[in-house]
Amino acid sequence: MTTLRILFCGLGSIGRRHARLIQSHFPYEIVALRSFQGQEPNDLGLTEVSSWEEVDALKCNVAFITNPTFLHTQTALRCAERGMHIFLEKPIDCTLDGLDRLCALVRSQKLSAYVAYPLRFHPVVRALKEKLQGKQFLHGSMVHASYLPNWRPKQNHRLSYSSSREKGGGVLLEMSHEVDLAQYLFGPIMEITGRLNRLSDVTVDADDCADLVLRHGNAVTNVYLSMFGLMRRRVIEVDVVNGYLHADLCQPSISEMVGERDDREEFSVVVDDMYVRQLEYFFSNLGSTNMDNNLLDAVPLFRKLVEFREAQY
Repeated sequence: MTTLRILFCGLGSIGRRHARLIQSHFPYEIVALRSFQGQEPNDLGLTEVSSWEEVDALKCNVAFITNPTFLHTQTALRCAERGMHIFLEKPIDCTLDGLDRLCALVRSQKLSAYVAYPLRFHPVVRALKEKLQGKQFLHGSMVHASYLPNWRPKQNHRLSYSSSREKGGGVLLEMSHEVDLAQYLFGPIMEITGRLNRLSDVTVDADDCADLVLRHGNAVTNVYLSMFGLMRRRVIEVDVVNGYLHADLCQPSISEMVGERDDREEFSVVVDDMYVRQLEYFFSNLGSTNMDNNLLDAVPLFRKLVEFREAQY
């Protein structure tokens, strides 16, 4: 598929990033569906439409679903009904409503539907996955602490969907990268247990802290997530038979101990490059129904996340 017209549903910070990088690196046409009246025109010079009737006239091939979390499934359904391949920003949604219908459409129309977790393309993560090949995994530990007010400095964070439980905000879904990485690195997650908390005032009513235990067969990964962490940190520790690995995504490096040997490798990370690699993967596999982390493969873990989240309230 060489000639693409891409529909963007949502031009918040992540939507603008994807659109900007497509403009810079790919020869594709982009159209933005803007649903709210009174908005300023986008700063990327994208053509804008305001109705699905206008979308129908344009015959778009691909949809990027980058609007607020609670709108993901209903928007993806409207795009899938029109035969568009789907790039779905994480998380899939905040409920299971409409998800079975979306999966049925993706199957029946043989659509590509990709769930975007860009850290899979982070140089440290890619190197860590390679180093784990052939090693027997025993235990994982992940820490990701971040400060919600810093995410979108020009916005009042308490007015954003990230702060609202009903709109899909909260630490579990907004910072679900680590849960995805645990499955990507260590194997299928069979069970999620632990606790969600709201310990600060950075959110309106959503969870801002999570202590999770993820079970992979006989092994487990412990995950700590925080939206009130003033000192940003993102670390993955792995115990394997006769070895230990420590990966730091903020100070990009991996330390590996095997017996008495202790090696350290440092990485140069350009954030945009990670997103470009993800886009390259998506576009190069467009038309495939079984690309890495496609919707049908991602749904079982998402169900576990939603069911765990709902059991906490």
